[in-house]
Amino acid sequence: MRLASPPRHSFAAIPALAALFLAAAAGAEAPLVRPEAVRAHVEFLASDALNGRGSGTRDELIAATYAASQLRLFGAEPAGDGGGYIQHVDLVQRELAGAPAIVVSPHSGPESRFAHGREVIVAAMAGPRIEAPLQKLDGAGAGKVRAGAAVLLADSRPPGIAEAIEHGAAMVLTVADAPTTARWESLAARIPRLAAYLAAFGEAPSEGRPTVVILGPDAARVVTALPEGSRVRVEGELKAMERGSTANVVARLPGSDPKRASEAVLLTAHIDHLGVGEPVDGDAIYNGANDDASGVAAVLELARALASGPRPKRTVLFALFGSEEQGGYGVGYFRERPPIPLDRIVAHIEFEEIGLPDPQVPPHTLWLIGWERSDLGPTLAAHGARLVADPHPEQDFFRRSDNYVLARRGVVAHTVCSNALYPQYHQPSDEPAILDYGHMAEAIGSLIDPIRWLLDSDFRPRWTKDGRP
Repeated sequence: MRLASPPRHSFAAIPALAALFLAAAAGAEAPLVRPEAVRAHVEFLASDALNGRGSGTRDELIAATYAASQLRLFGAEPAGDGGGYIQHVDLVQRELAGAPAIVVSPHSGPESRFAHGREVIVAAMAGPRIEAPLQKLDGAGAGKVRAGAAVLLADSRPPGIAEAIEHGAAMVLTVADAPTTARWESLAARIPRLAAYLAAFGEAPSEGRPTVVILGPDAARVVTALPEGSRVRVEGELKAMERGSTANVVARLPGSDPKRASEAVLLTAHIDHLGVGEPVDGDAIYNGANDDASGVAAVLELARALASGPRPKRTVLFALFGSEEQGGYGVGYFRERPPIPLDRIVAHIEFEEIGLPDPQVPPHTLWLIGWERSDLGPTLAAHGARLVADPHPEQDFFRRSDNYVLARRGVVAHTVCSNALYPQYHQPSDEPAILDYGHMAEAIGSLIDPIRWLLDSDFRPRWTKDGRP
């Protein structure tokens, strides 16, 4: 069949049509962050094909390689090893051969030994042997912690434990409350995981690593009766150590101002999740769409937006950390091997679990963990960022994300979050289909101009009084 000849039109109409098209395009400017772009990142990173991006696995490395390719596409320069984007982190894995124990020794008299799972629960353990002098505190005494002490707390809530560790406790002892007693059997079945060694430094990233022991009734009676200064020891036998690795992705947009380019704003997320685990309703892949493919998508889209505009005066660093779920090894290595000195990082913003709106804050709004600790959040909000204070301070999220590692070194570091209290948390059901991509795109988009302002300004965020951890 032959096609009919097209009708004849005057070419004089083409300029007018082009002008009309350009005017319409200008009046309908595409959003800076498109929901489809965010979804594309998440659907790959949190797909079953990546088996949950388990910490230190090949799947984590595939996710890192994908993110590196996106950063190259967007125009960010490599800042990893050997002129590439990947920062390889060698680990020496440590594992206990069996259940640990706690041993308490008074100034005189015999020592007492309590086994994990029977009289005590060793909830966390910084190393195979930790010993410290006993210090007893009431619920309001975290600020009086003696550095290196084994602190017996009257208040067993997580914020009290975290504050004691932040103030220098080597070990925290608490008495089991009713909810813990009800979960005793399941807690007893878990052998505490030890921190791995960062092979490049020959040591574990011990800063902020807790040793936490929950005392059952018999152990509590003995420990509470001991005089202060009695020796408390937690110990366990090690298996043969094994080698492992994880990977960070590190990139940069160099600053354009010769006087300010040596300063940087650091934008980060963690790229790993839990991998393959215990099946739930027949599904064993813990996809980690919200935790934290959503944060990786935010960093990638911010990289695209910032690279597509005028080059900022300050440098932008992008980092996606490996093995957050297993102990923060990626950020621990980055802390020791940053691409620029830490004191040149004016602000660190981590993105974690931003995929679901929080009903306690306005629509398309994110919250900044540790809002009251510095002037960063209020300042970004004043410049248009849809950021508010963390509505869940009782959860102590500030100490539970990668930002805390750099904050302990003085960097003004916070995490941006949206809804961290969702039922799919650390479950196989944390899949791409549950996320609200319109919410994510709006919230991420609201940060572009405020972050660009921070990059182009002379403003340097500061800790508030007592805000620095």
